[in-house]
Amino acid sequence: MTTDQMTLRACAYVRVSTKRQAEHETSLNEQERGIARAAVERGYEIVETYVEAGKSGLTDRRPALQRMIADACAQPKRYDAVFVFNFSRFFRDEYESEGYRRKLEKAGVKLISATQDVGEGPHARLIRSIFTSLDAASSEINAEQVKIVMSANAEAGFHNGSAPPLGYRTYVAERRDKKDKKKLAIDSAERPLVALIFRLYLEGDGKTEPLGINAIVKWLRERGYTHRNQHFHTGLIYAILTRETYAGRHYYGCRNSRTGEMRPREEWIEVKVPAILSEERFQAVQKRLKARNPRISAPRSHTSPVLLSGIGRCGCNGCTSTMMLMTGKGGRYRYYACSNRRKKGDLSCGGNNVPMDKVDEAVVSALETRLFQPERLTALLGEMLDASSAADASRRKQVAVLRTEETEVTNSIRALFMMVESGATAPNDPFLKERLATLKLRLTSVAEEIVALERQIGAKSSRITPEKIERFAAAMRAKLRDGGEPQVRRRYVRAFVGEVVMSREQIIIRGPNRALELAAAGEMPADDKVRTFMGDWRARQDSNLRPPA
Repeated sequence: MTTDQMTLRACAYVRVSTKRQAEHETSLNEQERGIARAAVERGYEIVETYVEAGKSGLTDRRPALQRMIADACAQPKRYDAVFVFNFSRFFRDEYESEGYRRKLEKAGVKLISATQDVGEGPHARLIRSIFTSLDAASSEINAEQVKIVMSANAEAGFHNGSAPPLGYRTYVAERRDKKDKKKLAIDSAERPLVALIFRLYLEGDGKTEPLGINAIVKWLRERGYTHRNQHFHTGLIYAILTRETYAGRHYYGCRNSRTGEMRPREEWIEVKVPAILSEERFQAVQKRLKARNPRISAPRSHTSPVLLSGIGRCGCNGCTSTMMLMTGKGGRYRYYACSNRRKKGDLSCGGNNVPMDKVDEAVVSALETRLFQPERLTALLGEMLDASSAADASRRKQVAVLRTEETEVTNSIRALFMMVESGATAPNDPFLKERLATLKLRLTSVAEEIVALERQIGAKSSRITPEKIERFAAAMRAKLRDGGEPQVRRRYVRAFVGEVVMSREQIIIRGPNRALELAAAGEMPADDKVRTFMGDWRARQDSNLRPPA
């Protein structure tokens, strides 16, 4: 039997762009019928149909498309051709369309449109590219028109049809040109659940302390709460806690619908809606979320009962990995263990692990006896205790020099901005960015030095005196032993200890003198000044310039 006498096998690929079209199935059925007629006319039998419901033709991120391409290119060959209703159903992008068509061609499979006959030969590609380019342009024009209409709708205060946030419902506010214009209103049935989630995060349930996001998910699931018949998860709780809608500001157009990327905030369209929370309560949640952000401090460090959580380091054989909690005998024994051993099975440091209770006691005892004693603190803070006229005069001279440098650096920064304004340099010039970052870093450093010197020169109430040191030492010794909750004791330790390097033979405790100076003067900074919890966060030079030596 010759090839001409054989019935050729083919598959059909049908696609619609929106879920609404997919639900009505009108377009899908029409495509299948049109493909079936064209296949019979050309001597093909449709043996498989791939259906893509509610997917854009601008990208190849389509499961049915990828499955069809894989089947069509498989060996032995399953199809002689792939039928589409028109080329826009295959792709609305010329480059993607031609790339996948060539992939099919290499496998010996033709791409045939039921309604757009491009023929055979060298002109076929040109005609096909014209069709695809026209489809892409039409798609972009339609998208722009839809964007304009929906943006105008949002600016007029109306809701654009997406599912309303938890705690809200839509209602028809008015009717224009046979179209219902909807707005958001508070849903009395869901409002208590929103208020409960914010209360759990800020205050707890009355029996516990404020809960974290994971704890809220667990709390809600255990009690049978759902989000419109779906289980809560951490991403959903975070989205609720950060949604400004609950403070009365709903936004449209936050993301690019095609790329999924966030648009600049100035492009967002604000829609006024009834508020579920007061602005003060909403901002209190944002402040707590920011302080607990994993980029600022590790989630485990907020709730961990481990005294040296986040500051313990392995000190064996040059290893500097963090030390983690390890238990034995069902939790009866607790150790600090090298994370390389726990995570990677790396025993190059000897598999360092040390008893937790002994290390904790050694650290607390060392702080009590070797740090928080008046004579030891006096030695560490001797420069700050020097209140003589000569010392103050020297400090004033240093301040004057730093003030001059501060002015020079500020003028240099101003000159750079003037160069940008005059067009002498481009705002995105990498050398400009590097120079500006260096100057800003130095300006910050100079300002901190000035503040520290002025504190030493300033009013007597802010000066570190022997009496203050004695009171401070006594208070810290008491807190280390009688701090109550483990988390409280841990906070005091972390305030003055930056790192604890431990091995089986010795323990090395390191910490900055500046923390002692501020605490003894009664000016200890708040915890939210900590910038990051990641150790060795920048291994190479990058846009975050290294501080000057």
